[in-house]
Amino acid sequence: MNKRNIILLALAGLFLLPACQREGNGETVFRTRDVAPGTVRTRTILTASDIETKKTGITLAVYADGRRVACQHYTTQLDAMSLELESGKAYHICALVNMGDQTGNIPLNESDLSSLTYTIPSYTDGTESLAARGLPMAGKLDYDGTTTVIPVERLLAKVTANLSCQWEGAAIRSVRVCNLNRVLRPFGEAAAETAWSQQEFQQGTGTASGTFTFYVPENRQGTISGIQSSADRSPDHSAAVNARSSRLTYLETEVEGTGAYLGTITYRSYLGGNATTDFNILRNAHYRWTVRFLPGGLQEDDWKHDNNLTDARTGLRITDGWDEGGSTGLD
Repeated sequence: MNKRNIILLALAGLFLLPACQREGNGETVFRTRDVAPGTVRTRTILTASDIETKKTGITLAVYADGRRVACQHYTTQLDAMSLELESGKAYHICALVNMGDQTGNIPLNESDLSSLTYTIPSYTDGTESLAARGLPMAGKLDYDGTTTVIPVERLLAKVTANLSCQWEGAAIRSVRVCNLNRVLRPFGEAAAETAWSQQEFQQGTGTASGTFTFYVPENRQGTISGIQSSADRSPDHSAAVNARSSRLTYLETEVEGTGAYLGTITYRSYLGGNATTDFNILRNAHYRWTVRFLPGGLQEDDWKHDNNLTDARTGLRITDGWDEGGSTGLD
């Protein structure tokens, strides 16, 4: 009986899947290659130099005719991964990256994959943390005998915030992303049902402006209607936002003022696809926000509250990297 020997690109780890072993001549159809990580310009708790391409472990599951035929986890030799599959069959190969050993959670039926969940154990602490493991990634390949890459995607978004205070003597003291989604669905859509108290934090720049980069778990909270602009303070929209506020991810900025604006002022800016109605944070996207804090709005309610807020969301695969023209992904 014929067999194929597959060396899977971009998801490294030498292994042989006993459930799929067959006798006969093998045919090599994959090769491995990693692309060097790109430059990370802004350092936070999560931005070690290799955070965007780091791979510490891979769980693979192979399905044929809707049933799981193999499932393995690998943590060593992650640059020479291969498996043998029987020729003449259609396979779906699923990959979970940087999530620890998930073999006990992979369903027997492929139809149940959309219900599979992954809970981030910790954002910052210990060997099991997001920072230590690397960004969680997932992908699925419909193997037809010729495709050469599993297109895994990061399950987090990248948020780059350009913040500035528009009055003399002000300085950014700290910046946080709060209400993080802890429970992700690698093969389905992820939305927080209960906010996660752990926060991603950066010290301020000591100046009136700065650029801050965060990695934020996918959190699809949909849209809230009736919001006309980022300056709209109508009671109707405030009530609608407040009813869901414990689930909405937001950027929190502490500004230290002097003179006429003496003291610490805290701003909250809800994240999402635009400055008004969209509260979705999508996986593998890059959101670029420009937020200006104005003297006339010191006492404004929490909101997406500036008049120069932009969303540059792009549906990037890991093979493209985060930034246009960059080499931060895996080919």
